Amino acid sequence: MSDDIDQEAFRKFEHDGWNSLSGGYHDHWECLTPQIIPRLLQETGIGDGSQVLDVASGPGYAAGAAAAMGAAATGIDLAENMRDLAAKNFPDVSFQLGDAEDLPFDKGSFDVVTMNFGVLHFPDADKALAEAFRVLKSGGRLGFTAWDGPEGSALGMASDAILQEGTVRVDLPKGTPIFRFADHAECAAVLGGIGFRDTASTDIMLTWQLPRPDALMESFRQATARMSALLGAQDPAKLPAIKAAMTEACRPFDNGTTTDLPMPAVLTVGKKP
Repeated sequence: MSDDIDQEAFRKFEHDGWNSLSGGYHDHWECLTPQIIPRLLQETGIGDGSQVLDVASGPGYAAGAAAAMGAAATGIDLAENMRDLAAKNFPDVSFQLGDAEDLPFDKGSFDVVTMNFGVLHFPDADKALAEAFRVLKSGGRLGFTAWDGPEGSALGMASDAILQEGTVRVDLPKGTPIFRFADHAECAAVLGGIGFRDTASTDIMLTWQLPRPDALMESFRQATARMSALLGAQDPAKLPAIKAAMTEACRPFDNGTTTDLPMPAVLTVGKKP
């Protein structure tokens, strides 16, 4: 964990952001983040009867998919509105409020812990991963995903447009670097230091299918805590130019029907001895 992260400020920022953007995330990102879930569940060995905890469960996609495979799945999220949305989406799955860094479960409670694009949203990601280790049974597996990039990704297109036409020097709480867990060596070092064994990271390309090249800015602004706040902190007079720059970056990926943007990701797994 970086010593200059104000953990409480970042935790509040994430909580408030996702609480207000839960519906937008479901509207704009449901077509993207679930793409990796089948591989996440496969690599962690989820099957009929598995006890599964999905941390930072958001709208419930991973927990719902695990339950559909016969697992006894539980989801936990910091944001009340995300928890409520997940319960609406998957009424047969248990969803709870809770902090990834202080999980309300006993040691050795689960066969599998998953975190689908949640690890970058924790004030102390190392502590959250250590908590996953604690609640896993011996022989249990952790699987988490993170964004790769920014080169060659829609995240990079958006960031470059803001840097070109706006500013990234805004007063937002500092958090976990967004691409920290894109680094395979960093993932292995962090998990190994906690006690995980047989760690492995795999690059996986996802495709974010948008309806038009000019849809990228709103898909970020209405659905993601950090990018929404960054865009909200821009000079309003510069927003049209930022949107135009994002749109131009997206045009090469438009096929006349949809705009299919690359979103590279990394899947990391580890086993508790």
